[in-house]
Amino acid sequence: MSIWDYRANFAYDNPLDPRDERRVDLNDARGDYSRKRLLRELGIDPGSRQLRDVPAGKCVLFGGHRGCGKSTELLAIAYDLAGPERFFVVSIDALQLLDINNLTYADIALALAEALAVRAGEAGIEVPEVHLTPLRQWFQDVCHKTTFAESLSGELKTGANAAVGLPFVGKLFASLTAAIRSNTTYKSEIRDKVRNAFSAFAGAFNQLLAYVAQEIHRQAQGRSLIFVVDGTDRLRGGEADALFIRDIHQLRQLRANCIYCAPISVLNEQGQVAQNFDAIFRLPMVKLAEKGRAERIAVAWDRLREFLYKRLPEDNFDHGDTVDLLITHSGGHPRDLLRLVNLCFQEIDQGPITQTVAETAASRLSNEYRRLVRPEDFPLLAAIDGAAPDYAPATEQTLRLLYDLVLLEYNSYWWQSHPAVRTLEAYRSAAARAGGPVDGLPAS
Repeated sequence: MSIWDYRANFAYDNPLDPRDERRVDLNDARGDYSRKRLLRELGIDPGSRQLRDVPAGKCVLFGGHRGCGKSTELLAIAYDLAGPERFFVVSIDALQLLDINNLTYADIALALAEALAVRAGEAGIEVPEVHLTPLRQWFQDVCHKTTFAESLSGELKTGANAAVGLPFVGKLFASLTAAIRSNTTYKSEIRDKVRNAFSAFAGAFNQLLAYVAQEIHRQAQGRSLIFVVDGTDRLRGGEADALFIRDIHQLRQLRANCIYCAPISVLNEQGQVAQNFDAIFRLPMVKLAEKGRAERIAVAWDRLREFLYKRLPEDNFDHGDTVDLLITHSGGHPRDLLRLVNLCFQEIDQGPITQTVAETAASRLSNEYRRLVRPEDFPLLAAIDGAAPDYAPATEQTLRLLYDLVLLEYNSYWWQSHPAVRTLEAYRSAAARAGGPVDGLPAS
C-alpha cells in the first residue's frame, strides 16, 4: 500500500469508537487517571459490570486539554456505562447540535430534552400524553406571540393538536436548538423566554425523565439513565465560567445523571468548580518523562509508538529514531502527534518519512505555536519549567496558556511548556536569563 492510503487515519477531529482497530488505550501512560474510578463513582462495580448503587441526579465533570483524547475516552466511558444491568446512555455532541461559540445553560437544557425524546423514541419507549403535556404546554407558552413561532412549519405550529407522542416533542425541541444554533434573530428571544420560564421547564423535563427512566428499567434497557455531554470543553473564558461555575445550578435543577466535558482552564478553578459537581475527573497528558529529567517513561513511549503504528505501519518511517523525534516534539499530546504526521505528509509524495522530514514538521508546528505566545509569556513559561513540579500558579495568564496548549498539564498536575514552544528563540533567551534548562526536551 502507498503512504497515501493511510492519510485518512490521521484525521484528528474524529474520536475513535472503542471497537475501532486503530484505537490504543493510553490510560496506563497517563498516570493518575482511572476509568474504573469514574465507573465506581457512578455506582458501577467494574468487576461484575453491574450498577450496584443507582445514582440520582449525579453531576460529574470530566476534563483535560483539547486533543488529549477526551472525546475518544468519553466514547469508551459511554460504552462501559451502557447495558441492561447498567445505564441507558443518552449522548450529546454540543459541537454538532449547538453553537459552541455562543453557548448558555438554556441551550444545553433544550438539547437534553431533544436528545432524551429522540433516544427514548429510538429505543421504542412509548410515553403517555399525560407525561408529555407539561413539556408541550411549556413550549407553547414560551413561543406564544414570538417571531420564532411565526416561522415554524405547519406541523410544528404551537396549536397543532393532531401531532402527539414523544417524536413530536423531540421535533419541538429540535426546532428550538436549530434556531439557537443558526439564527441570530431568534437566539436572544428564545433564550430570554427559556430563562424566564426555566423552573417550569425543569418540572416538565423531570416528569418526562422520571417516566422514561422507569420504563427503561421495566423493559430491561438499563437500571438508570445518564447523559454524556461532549464538546462543551471548547468553551473558554467567560462562557466557560458562566456554564460550569455561575449557571450550573440551573442545570442541576434537572434531576438527571450527567457527565459534562470541560476545558482544562475550568478544572484549575478547583475551589469554585468542586462546589458545583459531585466529582471531577481529569484526563492528564501522556507523560514522556518526569519534570526536569531526561529519562524516558517506557510505557508512555511504547503506547505512543503503538498509537502511530496502528495508523501508519512502521515500515513507512525510515527509522525508529524518526518516530521518537515526532513523539518528543508532541510533548505526549496525542492530537499534536497526529498533527506532526500530517505535517510530514505535506512534505512528501511517498514514504518513508525521514528524520529530515520529521524535523521540518516539528519546525512548522513550532511556528504555529509562536502565534499563541505573547512576549510577556516567555519569562513565565521559563520560570514554570525551571521550578519544582508543585509550582503551578492558577492565574488568568496561565489558564489562557493551558487552554491554548502552550502549557501542558501532566500526572500529579505539574505543568510544562509545550516542546514546540521550548524550541522558539524567545523562549530559549528567557530560559537562559532565568538560569534554567534551555530546552529540557526528553531524549528522542
